[in-house]
Amino acid sequence: MTIADRVVQLAKNRQLTVLAVLLTEANKVVSVNRIIDAVWGDAPPVTADKQIQTCVWRLRSAFKKAGGDGLIETTRGGYLLRLPDGCLDTQLFERAMLRGRECAEDGDLAGAVEQYRAALALFRGRPLAELDSPAIEAVAAYWTERELSVLEECLDIELAMGRHRELISELRLLVEEHPLREQLRGRLMTALYLSDRRADALAVYRAGRATLVSNLGLDPCARLQDLHRRIIAGHPVSSPQPQRARYTAKIPAQLPPDIGDFTGRADHLEWLDAELRRERAGGVPIIALVGRGGTGKSALAVHAAHRAQDHFPDGQLHADLKGSTAPLTPQAVLGNFLQALGTPERSVPADLANQATLFRSITAGKRLLILLDDAADYAQVEPLLPGGGESVVLCTSQSGMVETPGVTTRRVDGLDQADAVRLLSRLIGAERVAREPESSRAVVELCGHLPLAIRAAGARLHNRPTTRLERFADHLADEGRRMAELTYGSLDTGARLTAAADRVSPAERRLWLVLATLELPHLSTWVAAAVADLAEGEAQRLLDGLADHQLIDVVGENRLGRSHYEFHPLTRIRARQLADDELGADELEEALDRLVEVFSWLDARARRALDPHAVGQSTTLPDGVLRIGQGLLHDVTHLAELWLAHERENLPWLRALADIRTVPLQLPHQVVRVAADHHVA
Repeated sequence: MTIADRVVQLAKNRQLTVLAVLLTEANKVVSVNRIIDAVWGDAPPVTADKQIQTCVWRLRSAFKKAGGDGLIETTRGGYLLRLPDGCLDTQLFERAMLRGRECAEDGDLAGAVEQYRAALALFRGRPLAELDSPAIEAVAAYWTERELSVLEECLDIELAMGRHRELISELRLLVEEHPLREQLRGRLMTALYLSDRRADALAVYRAGRATLVSNLGLDPCARLQDLHRRIIAGHPVSSPQPQRARYTAKIPAQLPPDIGDFTGRADHLEWLDAELRRERAGGVPIIALVGRGGTGKSALAVHAAHRAQDHFPDGQLHADLKGSTAPLTPQAVLGNFLQALGTPERSVPADLANQATLFRSITAGKRLLILLDDAADYAQVEPLLPGGGESVVLCTSQSGMVETPGVTTRRVDGLDQADAVRLLSRLIGAERVAREPESSRAVVELCGHLPLAIRAAGARLHNRPTTRLERFADHLADEGRRMAELTYGSLDTGARLTAAADRVSPAERRLWLVLATLELPHLSTWVAAAVADLAEGEAQRLLDGLADHQLIDVVGENRLGRSHYEFHPLTRIRARQLADDELGADELEEALDRLVEVFSWLDARARRALDPHAVGQSTTLPDGVLRIGQGLLHDVTHLAELWLAHERENLPWLRALADIRTVPLQLPHQVVRVAADHHVA
């Protein structure tokens, strides 16, 4: 004991017992009989009263020497130790503990742990351990239990924060010290299992069962047995839930309304049904539907979520992340999710880290379906992942989501022809489609089989009830009019298809625009390298970025082991419109000149390789070919037949472009269109 930082010198005898009794009832009157009972129990001496008076006198003397005169008062009923508020460790402990609970209630888990640990640091071994008194031992037992109770609250919060590995050593010591305390053993098993130490977790259970049977003849409690079974089966195990919360959890139901005229996608729905309902062991399942804008990913996800919502009794959360246009911050989304789960707005943490921690704590052990529409990338999704492995995250994205750990992806393209025509008939009437079946098929073909484009076309036709489908198909066949006809209100096909173009790098966007002006049936890496004046490896990286954002499609690999790419027809049309505004004539001319120079040399080299007597092969190796790299030179020299076979569909247009390249270029697309016309002729 100290007074104003001065140690009070006390004899280690009954004085300590008297002081302990007065301290446990500070600022309250303690009867002499109670003090006597604490000192001697049921066998006090005849002079007990006098001896207590002597002890109190000596305590007063010790206090006075330390500067604490007048702390002990004599009253009619006994003695009173008067102390200022907040000077006892027990008081400091209770205050820090209450601050910790308030932090936990407000979602500040890190702050809660800090306060709890500050409270627990006030304990320095077993309380009042040096006193041999049944009355004092009862007080010591009370404070030992208080310490353990608060420690368990703190451990629950730290486990919910994901600190499994850091707590294992502390939990082992606690279990050894309190082998019959099953709550601590369960926490140690959980920490080990969530740290991928399944065998160790099971060993802790076996040791605990043996201890209980040996000492008490009892099996572990039902909760510990259930945890043991889940670990054996490899089922998900959630961290203990922090028990302190002012609010009542809610069951959210945020799914958008189901799509009334949803059409087709039977294979996708069957797959999604199985994935959403499948039991998994560990980790949060992430299912991603990827594909270009307008393919109906969102409608498919919403429809599948409604079909599976009975499997998620704790609710469904939904957010449009706007990843392809103006991505929302995870912080904004988490704030809404936390409130939907019952967290008062004032209790939502201000920073993302604590929001994510609170979200994981609240959702741990729950079975939620979280639908994240239009995700930009994994970085936007990662903070929104729930705690535990019984919830499922279903997201849609124009990005390939390839960097997402453990993701299961499914590509969504346009509808097949039968479903596309069926959707059109739902929009404009089955009779109208039945009257012109060929024209109906032409319309959906010109829409690229994309649900968004078909809906825009359907809206146009619905407002033109007398327009024949044949005439409307003729309008769509004109590339100059098609995107305008396939835009109706919010159904902006062109904007949706190319929204990702605003998120790629400037180099990727320029390459994409130039490639869109070409009439090639498919695009090879060397073509991209030639028009961009890059090495083949650098061009490949740009193409990878464009493919990941669904701006071009990877359509196969040839026998040379090289991929080739294609534009979706509507994406190409929209990209050409953008190219007219963004590409200057000089820039496009230079790109086409490089392509013609590289192709002419490669074409002649390949034919010369097949026929050594052929003429026309230039001996000068163009800089563009050298820049592209040795792999291309090897292909056209040693695998010329395969190279020409791979480029067979492209050769007529490339040769036509080389023939007419002397035509002056007025508009960005003029030369390529002249080449196309020349090729057709």
